[in-house]
Formats: sequence, structure tokens, C-alpha cells
Amino acid sequence: MERLKLKVSPKGQITLPSRLRHKLSIGDYVYVSVQKDKAVLEPVSLIDEFDEFDDLILRDVKKEGYAGREAAAKVKEKKRALLKALEQELQESMAEADRDWEEGNTVTLWPRKE
Repeated sequence: MERLKLKVSPKGQITLPSRLRHKLSIGDYVYVSVQKDKAVLEPVSLIDEFDEFDDLILRDVKKEGYAGREAAAKVKEKKRALLKALEQELQESMAEADRDWEEGNTVTLWPRKE
């Protein structure tokens, strides 16, 4: 088990080394929990992020004036549209990677560097 010593800034902040962030696929957020006398950091997964989209979509739907069953149906509709857009983006990225591969170029699928 790797154990790292990290400096805590005067504001109580720490910086996670990039090799650790990459190894654990840490994005912009982590969960922290206290287990006995230890702080445990866990990456926020894409699934967790998507659950938060539900709350954001519901808030938007309510702002649009929907409530009850109508709001629930509108949330499902917006989630389907979002998933369709994500699927199309993935297909386009994969097609681009296939073209690069066929041309003999190096293909990096994750993390994508622009």
C-alpha cells in the first residue's frame, strides 16, 4: 500500500499528486469520509455525477413550471436527450480514433488531451 505525506496549507487545503489522480481516475471532485480516526478519499464516479444531473434537471423542470407526474415525465425526457447526445459524442470520438488508427497515428482514448 502506497502512503503519501501531503502538506496541508494554512487554509486546510492539500494537493493530490498527478500520478495519484491519474491512478484513481480522480476528476474535479472527491468524497471524503471519516472512518474511525482516518480520512478516506474516494473519487466521484461518472455515475455519481449523473445522479447529480437528476437534481439539476429536476430543478430546471420545476423552473419551467412542471410539477408531479408531468415533472417526472419531463425529467425522463431530458435525461433521454442527454444520453442520446452523450452517445453521439462517444460515437464521433470513436470514429475519429478509428480514422487516426487507420492512418497509423497514435490514438489516446483516455484521458483526452486537446
